[in-house]
Amino acid sequence: MPSETLPTSVKINAAELPDPGRWKSLAVVLSAAFVVGLDFFVVNVSIPSIRANLHATFAEVQMVIASYGLVYAVLLISGGRLGDIYGRKRMFIWGTAAFTVASIFCGLAPNPAVLIMARALQGVTGALMFPQVLSIMQVTFPPHERAKAFGLFGTVIGTSSFSGNVLGGLLVSANIFNLSWRPIFLINLPIGILTVFTAVRFVKESRSPKARGLDMGGVAILTTALLLLLYPLIQGREAGWPLWTFLSMGASLPALLLFVQYEKRVAAKGGSPLVELSLFHDRAFVIGLFSGVCFFSGAAAFFLISTVFLQNGLGYSARDAGLTFTSFAVAFLGSSLSSVRLQPKIGSRIINLGAALMMTGLALLLWLTAWRGGSLSGLELAPVLLIYGTGQGFVMPTLINTILVNIHGHDAGSAAGVLTTVQQVSFAMGVAVIGTVFFSSLGHLTTTAAFVTALRTALSVNICLLAVTFMLILQIPRNPVRKL
Repeated sequence: MPSETLPTSVKINAAELPDPGRWKSLAVVLSAAFVVGLDFFVVNVSIPSIRANLHATFAEVQMVIASYGLVYAVLLISGGRLGDIYGRKRMFIWGTAAFTVASIFCGLAPNPAVLIMARALQGVTGALMFPQVLSIMQVTFPPHERAKAFGLFGTVIGTSSFSGNVLGGLLVSANIFNLSWRPIFLINLPIGILTVFTAVRFVKESRSPKARGLDMGGVAILTTALLLLLYPLIQGREAGWPLWTFLSMGASLPALLLFVQYEKRVAAKGGSPLVELSLFHDRAFVIGLFSGVCFFSGAAAFFLISTVFLQNGLGYSARDAGLTFTSFAVAFLGSSLSSVRLQPKIGSRIINLGAALMMTGLALLLWLTAWRGGSLSGLELAPVLLIYGTGQGFVMPTLINTILVNIHGHDAGSAAGVLTTVQQVSFAMGVAVIGTVFFSSLGHLTTTAAFVTALRTALSVNICLLAVTFMLILQIPRNPVRKL
């Protein structure tokens, strides 16, 4: 029957049918999300090789890490809004292609200065591409399928974090073609090319009718506020927390308040604000973000201090330190995938279950380190990491879905930018604060006993953050979906 003869109701229903290629589209965007997450952590275990190969100073190596994370975090909200305005598929493809080129520059860098600039370019292009992943998922999947899609997203992001340690250690140890650390970046080339070509075919274009132009005033104010907050967080511990770091972080608060007032004026004049402040009228979104700050802060710091403890405290090689997290990886993958089936039954309470398991795992690790001390082995760590990984697998996918559950498609880019920015700020805060607790406890001591004491002190902070996460999630309804 020709479409023009169909009843109006049939036409509407046909138009509202979900994209038949949505699962292929999901596979495409998640592959890019994995690479962006991987490049945060893959450098950590490669630091000794980079220093030796490029004759880099400790300050230069620190900038290799910081330049990526700082630029990325600052531009995420702007990147999400650009997708709303110019097309999420278009920004995703451009961002992925440019990220791939930046990765090549990183892999071929002849000196530390070029590597630092290439890493900053990776941050810019990653911020352009990554928010589109959540936006595309939000507008592509119908509400009843989003929990499963976001569950897979959480699985991929979590996998990328610990894969960075494992893959980085394996690639550096393999020394492929005598390239030392360079394959950790060059491996992005085939993945990036494949992602771009498949995105052209499978990803559906979408825009927000509410976003009519980029709010440049909002971009300027928010970028300044985030720089004031993030730069001292990232550089403060290495610099010994001088006075300027606290002044800078303090100045970020009035800058953020100025941003909120500016966005209110833009909206009142009928403009298109960088951040839709109406997002913060949703209880699940706001409480979920605060929960995310606690959860992501502890999760990021856990991998940092655990890797330092294994390599410097127990004398593990980069490869052995990475492989120690195998039990965590298996548990995380299993529980994050199963969380998709459990969430419809127990809702956001699966986050409480996961947080409880994570606290149990950390408590057991405190007991185990007190009992075994420097004699602790990777085999003894396996069951503890299994419990901790199971809990984190329950939390991460469900927390992301809980935060975004009530967000409309036209606000997808703004919400994705806010969520990913909060995530990156939390990573920086966790590494800065808990890392400072760890290294302050360690002091100038290098004995195994000193590393054990420092680990136990830092993990106590992690347990407190998880307890706050547990309590906050109790304030969210079990199935926090509002009636629209």
